[in-house]
Amino acid sequence: MIDYTDTEETIEKCFDEINSASQDKYDSDKADRTAALFLSAQMKLSFLIEEVEMKAKQAKNEISRIEGEKYFSFKEENLDKKITENMIVNFIAKDKEIVATKLECAKQEACLKKWVFILNTIRDGHVFYRNISKNKTWSE
Repeated sequence: MIDYTDTEETIEKCFDEINSASQDKYDSDKADRTAALFLSAQMKLSFLIEEVEMKAKQAKNEISRIEGEKYFSFKEENLDKKITENMIVNFIAKDKEIVATKLECAKQEACLKKWVFILNTIRDGHVFYRNISKNKTWSE
């Protein structure tokens, strides 16, 4: 298996190339290699996104598990009392463990959205550099 620990470094290289292209005329001979760099970043990023998406889904499952556990625990502790379902839902919603788990889930989902946005930007960057490369052959 390929080591994907350098994903962020590869993405930084892509950003550097985008900044370079935005400031000066970009070397069309280099554009093919830069497009390949962007493809490499897309592949590495897809594995990172898979990992983050799995964590986000696991966090959602953990919320459901904890909520179910708290629900039945609360019901069993209060068998002799008349408690509405709405009261139980509110009791569970304010539980510190639930709040912390929902926060973790929100962080994972935000991280996932960030990486997907970056993946889309890198995909657009790949097309951009491929077009620069094609313009080289058309203008010759």
